Amino acid sequence: MLSAFSEIHWVAVVAGTLAFAVLGAAYFLAIVPKQYLYVTGRENLPKEEQAAPGTLMMFGPIFFALITVIADDVLIRALGITSIAEAVLLGLLVAIGFLVPQTFTIAINPLFPRPIQYGLLNAPYFLVANVIACMLLVIIPW
Repeated sequence: MLSAFSEIHWVAVVAGTLAFAVLGAAYFLAIVPKQYLYVTGRENLPKEEQAAPGTLMMFGPIFFALITVIADDVLIRALGITSIAEAVLLGLLVAIGFLVPQTFTIAINPLFPRPIQYGLLNAPYFLVANVIACMLLVIIPW
């Protein structure tokens, strides 16, 4: 398993991370921005408090997507996954088994007024982004 770390396919990892970033920007900034404000309880705040996200909000998710994609790549190498179908299954397993439940877990606290809706809004992003990243990890040639 540790040898898989030495085989990380960095070009594909960067591509998978960019997929997370592009999909996240499209999803949260263009497709569901109003719904996101609603599920986080910020829909009635003044516009200046709903302003564009700062540096941490922009680059933090990209950094953590990078960590997720590295872990995906290590699993792909360790498990010997070579087909797109297997990559899709791994992407679904990691998303359904880890990313989506963690999203709900984070939301279940007093700071999230609508935790179930928050989880349901975020789950499709993590599911799709992780499947795409896993596919890229398999299809991008060395």
